[in-house]
Amino acid sequence: MTKPQKPGSVSEAISASLLGLAESLEGQGQIHQSLDPYLKLVAHYPASREAAVATQRLLAVAEGFRQAGQHHMALRVLERLEVAHPGD
Repeated sequence: MTKPQKPGSVSEAISASLLGLAESLEGQGQIHQSLDPYLKLVAHYPASREAAVATQRLLAVAEGFRQAGQHHMALRVLERLEVAHPGD
């Protein structure tokens, strides 16, 4: 027999999984693919610890694009972050 889950535990599991997926993709050099899970965290779980990490990673990715001279990509990441996390 399984234990009943505490309120919020499904959300916590999803946010942890999204962060793990995004970090795994980024670690494999799949930067573009990592953006969606990071952005989902920020948009759907903004109060989670994982969303704070995702925001920092997205800012770092945007800075990496900027330093590589890929200004359009840097701007695109920042725009998507802004849409995912309005009002900040």
